[in-house]
Amino acid sequence: MTAPFRVGDWIAEPMANRLTRGDDVRRVEPKVMEVLATMAARPGETVTKDEFMAEVWTGTVVTDDVLARCISELRKALDDSARNPTYVETLRKRGYALIAPVEHGLDLDLTATPFIATPQGDGAAPLTGLDVRRPVLPTRTRPVVLVWGLLAVAVVLVGALWAYRAGLAGVRPLASVPVTSFPGDERDPALSPDGSRVAFAWDGGVPGASEDERQFDIYVLPATGGGTPVRLTMQPADELSPAWSPDGSRVAYVRCGSGGECGVYVVDAGGGPEESLVTSDDLAITDLVWSPDGSRLAFSGRRGRQGAFSLHLLPLDGSPPQRLTAPASTYPGDLGPAFSPDGQRLAFVRTELDGRQDVAVVTVQGGRVRRLAREQKGVTGLDWTPDGEEVIYAANRDGAAGLWRVGLEGGDPRWVALGTDGGEIAGPSVGRAGGLAFARQLVRSQLVAVSADGAERAVAASTRDDRQPTVAPDGSRVAFISTRSGSHEVWVAEADGTGARQLTAFGGARVSGPRWSPDGRTLVVSARADGDADVFLVLPDGTVRALTDSDADDVAPTWSRDGEAIYFASNRGETWQIYRVPASGGDAEAVTVGGGVAAAEAPGGGLLVIRPTRRGLWRLPVVDGEIRDVRAEQLAVNLSPADWANWSVVGDAVYVMERRYDRAATIVRLDPATGDRETVAAVADVPEDSGLGVFPGGSRILLSRLDRADSDVVLVEDFH
Repeated sequence: MTAPFRVGDWIAEPMANRLTRGDDVRRVEPKVMEVLATMAARPGETVTKDEFMAEVWTGTVVTDDVLARCISELRKALDDSARNPTYVETLRKRGYALIAPVEHGLDLDLTATPFIATPQGDGAAPLTGLDVRRPVLPTRTRPVVLVWGLLAVAVVLVGALWAYRAGLAGVRPLASVPVTSFPGDERDPALSPDGSRVAFAWDGGVPGASEDERQFDIYVLPATGGGTPVRLTMQPADELSPAWSPDGSRVAYVRCGSGGECGVYVVDAGGGPEESLVTSDDLAITDLVWSPDGSRLAFSGRRGRQGAFSLHLLPLDGSPPQRLTAPASTYPGDLGPAFSPDGQRLAFVRTELDGRQDVAVVTVQGGRVRRLAREQKGVTGLDWTPDGEEVIYAANRDGAAGLWRVGLEGGDPRWVALGTDGGEIAGPSVGRAGGLAFARQLVRSQLVAVSADGAERAVAASTRDDRQPTVAPDGSRVAFISTRSGSHEVWVAEADGTGARQLTAFGGARVSGPRWSPDGRTLVVSARADGDADVFLVLPDGTVRALTDSDADDVAPTWSRDGEAIYFASNRGETWQIYRVPASGGDAEAVTVGGGVAAAEAPGGGLLVIRPTRRGLWRLPVVDGEIRDVRAEQLAVNLSPADWANWSVVGDAVYVMERRYDRAATIVRLDPATGDRETVAAVADVPEDSGLGVFPGGSRILLSRLDRADSDVVLVEDFH
């Protein structure tokens, strides 16, 4: 490629080895420009290392480091970040992709005035990061240009100020009105195509009902609210995720029984007998949506009760479901699909192990998944605008729960101003002619201490979300993750919960998995301070020091028993593995080859590991002074990859939270030397990432409990 082209905000001129953005001009090395041009010829596609070698370094033998250096120089020139890229994305073990929009065939005036580049330092001027001066102008023209330049700046500033004030004056939050206000939990709203009705799932709101007694059924109600909802299902099982047919005459939904069997059914929107579309004993099904042409349904599904959810298409001609995406094997995977108005694409949410989420798009033919936005916190649903130009999604960004919209070319998401009265937003559903329904959730979890006699007591109570507690080795203090300061941060309190104080100030990053050092002075956490997750040490005064800095996700850190090293899980390779890094800093080394998403040193030696694709807890022995993965022994506890935070090694015992799918759990004490296990307590209303802290000797167990989990359906009539 020799002709100029636009990439994102920059104009690239291959023949001049020049990048221009407004008055900012940067020169790059010829090979760096060739690397950019190679990717620009195939925007959005992966260019492998072999392809770079064949196109950029034809007939030359070079190492992969040369390509990596060119990519690094290119990112510097484009002001891009490897951790949170907007231009060049690294596809580990595969190559690189140019993810910014590319425009060819530009009509540019290339008779530009020459520029002077001032060298930095003592040597010759570098080819990137140049201090670019103004164009060289004849002396007699400089005063005139200066005057006109100052006038132009003044006009721009006045215009910007006017636009800013006008913008603020014109921002009017979209009015939202409740559709439901029933007791209990109303979720999964689906706005009918004409916007006149809302289908939703409701647990009945029976006062005092236990988790086993509550049952979700599908209801339909006018979108304006009022009246008695029409109940469409009455079977003794949970029915969720209603989806309207394109003509608004029928509603499809998912039914899953307590034994794990799931099916997709359809019923007339006014009630009547149901029709079975597909049933399965081993395929978990959720998040149903109907295609605009009525020919098929899409859903998220997975085989069994472990591994990742994938998107599936279900033809309505009687054919079996077809798998569309193949995310990494770790839970949870791909959820919440939504058909574009033309039916050719599905937007969905791809979630990593510790919560990082991508708003992504894939065609209904499958193929490459394209990311539109990357989020650190909960994305709780999405849908398309009626024109198919943007995706609307619900998320908590920088401590603010709300709706955001992003175009198909990505870029910075834009906030949607809504007039709500608090709570989280979930499951946005956009009508074909406009209008928006969503569920407003009021969810709060609190720390609870459970004694050996079963007595429970709140610890460090607040009105916000508190999770993942950990107890200092001497039992004098507890640390936990809380949103009471507005974003996820590490907090510390006395053993009885008094004196709670904020310890970290990551300022909006997702923080997880705090663990005390053996001497009780330092904490280790994982935080997404700059896109990817890294491991950090938190000192007693709140000072934070990074232990890892990679393009991958480093999560679930724990200390070695001697305090000399930190174990953590990372997806630096093809699969999640356990790594070890010195607590004083240094290079990390892989410990496992069979996979791992969380680990801790076992009492008596060896390493305890949770696998990414299998349930259970595995003990890896030490052979000749080294941890060996080939002789792993499975221990008799029931943990899934999602339970990476729900276990703890204390003294000679391992404490495990065995969760059920009705939010109930059993706390088990396991002796890894003998395999003996003892039930410590039974608890209810436990969130998935509760965490488990244990006081010395097992005298008390600290966990997180859902204190409130209600939701109502809300309508925004003037959304377009």
